[in-house]
Amino acid sequence: MNYYFPIEKSIYSKYKTDTRAVIHQMIERYHGDNPLVPVTYHIYPKGNFHITEDYLDEVKLHEKFPKMENESYAYAWAKLDAMQEGMFHLRLGVYGPVFLYVNGELCYRSSLYGERFSDSLADVAIPLKRGSNSLLFLCIKTPLGCGIRIGSSSYKGRRIQFFAPSKERKGMGGFIYSEPVKKPLSSLPKLWDSEKTTGLSWYPDLEFNKEEEILTPTERIFVDPNQNNLHAASPELNKKYLVYTKVETTVERSVSLSGQVSGEGKLYIKSTEDETLLEKEVSESFTYTFPLKEEIYQVALFGVKPVVSCKEASCPVKLEGNDFNKDPKLQFLYAGPFSVLKKEELLKYLEVRVPMMTEKGMDFWYVDKKSCRVRPYNEGVNFGEWSYPLGVTLYGMLQAGRVFEEESVVSYVGSHFEKAAGFYEYCMWDKEEYGAAPFHNQITTLDCLDDCGSFGSAMLEYKKDHDLYDGEVIAKVIGDFIKEKQYRLTDGTFYRDHCYLPIMNKTVWADDMYMSIPFLCRYYQKTKEDSYLAEVIHQVKRFYHYLFMPELQIMSHIYDVNYSIQTKVPWGRGNGWTIFSITELLEVLSPEHKEYSDIIQIYRTLCQGYLSLQDNEGMWHQVLTMPESYPETSCTAMFVYAFSRGVRYGWFEENTAYENAALKGWEALCKTSIDQQGNLFGVCRGSGYSFSKEYYANDLTWNINDNHGTGIVILAGVEVEKMKGRNMDATRI
Repeated sequence: MNYYFPIEKSIYSKYKTDTRAVIHQMIERYHGDNPLVPVTYHIYPKGNFHITEDYLDEVKLHEKFPKMENESYAYAWAKLDAMQEGMFHLRLGVYGPVFLYVNGELCYRSSLYGERFSDSLADVAIPLKRGSNSLLFLCIKTPLGCGIRIGSSSYKGRRIQFFAPSKERKGMGGFIYSEPVKKPLSSLPKLWDSEKTTGLSWYPDLEFNKEEEILTPTERIFVDPNQNNLHAASPELNKKYLVYTKVETTVERSVSLSGQVSGEGKLYIKSTEDETLLEKEVSESFTYTFPLKEEIYQVALFGVKPVVSCKEASCPVKLEGNDFNKDPKLQFLYAGPFSVLKKEELLKYLEVRVPMMTEKGMDFWYVDKKSCRVRPYNEGVNFGEWSYPLGVTLYGMLQAGRVFEEESVVSYVGSHFEKAAGFYEYCMWDKEEYGAAPFHNQITTLDCLDDCGSFGSAMLEYKKDHDLYDGEVIAKVIGDFIKEKQYRLTDGTFYRDHCYLPIMNKTVWADDMYMSIPFLCRYYQKTKEDSYLAEVIHQVKRFYHYLFMPELQIMSHIYDVNYSIQTKVPWGRGNGWTIFSITELLEVLSPEHKEYSDIIQIYRTLCQGYLSLQDNEGMWHQVLTMPESYPETSCTAMFVYAFSRGVRYGWFEENTAYENAALKGWEALCKTSIDQQGNLFGVCRGSGYSFSKEYYANDLTWNINDNHGTGIVILAGVEVEKMKGRNMDATRI
């Protein structure tokens, strides 16, 4: 009987140790669980609540209603989606007494301490069902304020987004909130109830008044509503704006576009299939007829007071995932004002993924609702996201796609990078505009190696063969951060301080070798600057100095700078990160380099220590020196990877023991960790920090299909395949 499942259910029983078949099954499973999901676009009012950099929505009702009376009531209401049923932890601060109703049930009542100290945050666990949930906060006004601050318990690891819960605002991002009232509602609203049935007025207000409704969309969207006469000869009324939509039919036919501009304008029609861009000069009222194939066309009109319509075909702004056409006013997007608009700028803006340079500064697309932009969100859990486990996963799939010549796998990886990098510029602007970006929470709040190194390294590896929008910009941001801003000890060693989790402060982690060294190696290859190679060598030697345990010939997970002591816990994956990273350095370090002999000796010493700790089945364990702790998949894969590379590159003085250990380890992974469907078992979840082995062995449990292990296991298989075929190209990592 295997540790995780019967051996007859293992992938070994189906494919033995066939690396190509095993890896193919793992990737198929991963793609099935994480399909290519485009960003979705939601309406977001400019005047909604501020979001802090650590992803707390600041629902300050006392600021929205400055004349709100003490002991009066107001509601804040939102939809929160959950991937699975269970208890969900939130950080919650209050500005006065608060009652939280989850799906109609009272689940939390604020404490007296929290009501007095609004800067304090409580950890609140609430029961959520899978799918959409209603969170209704009843807030009471006191002299100290009224409202809440709310966000995920760990914004770096688990960002959350709130959306409007009412029937009228479906598709809108952020909280909605009620007018102040003298007493609470006798009947609580349910998810997707109409606001009218509550008897309350809800905000933010999205509708234009009667005077504004008779104006053109750009007039009512962009002209200051506080000016006395919207029909006056305001300079804003005579500026040029851009209106955009998409047109499609299910059959080939001719379609007529009708529109108007004040004076002269330009009509653009772009085929999304063959990228053809048609430009046509127009003036005043116009009609233009063109043949439409069975595809989608992007339509844009540029000019003063532009208006366009198409009655012969559906005319939706689908925007890669969210269809606004249920409301006719939301079929079009608007931007501006622009003095001029170059063709290359237009083409970039029509992708609806970068902020636009207008006469008033950087901005994004608006809809025909009061002060409402569209805002992109990534609602895929893994696809297109940015995190260090995903960096390892993408790196593994990229190498598998190359070695086994699976172009579809490389294409999937590329699509992920294009989505992640393609929205970097937008997310950085969004952070400045709203307080925190809607996704890419790690790279946009960059303050540690976890946020950038792993994903950046995989991105640079992909860029060796492919162009990537903003890839150069992001690489430089990461390189500059590591070089100039990453916290260091006085001897230059990377360490953790000022962390979002205070327990991590003043510590040196083995993990940070992987979070920095692979990226720096690739950045050295890219820039040809020797300083980056020198940095990597220095870090390897200093981490070895602080974490090496000579009595075991392996590494402690952490060195506590505060106490000047190692934790003396040989965590499996921490040691895996260490040896994985050293192989990245050795791959780019010339044997003629003056530091080569020191680095190769560190590598050999550690490998000898790891070799002695492999169990009889071929696995390594969660705590390397505790065979009673569970057989851990990710560290086993990394030792297999490191040994296979050493054999292939000739880094060992004698290969036989390490080659046998690598083959035995790969067989053990196929028998113990991977089932016939390609599911991965026994991967330790993300680690905390302790001086106790018991924490790592018993509290730090394992997950199924955890991204801390998926890419590493794939890479182990790839390296075993390369080791068995020594004539394979060894010039790539």
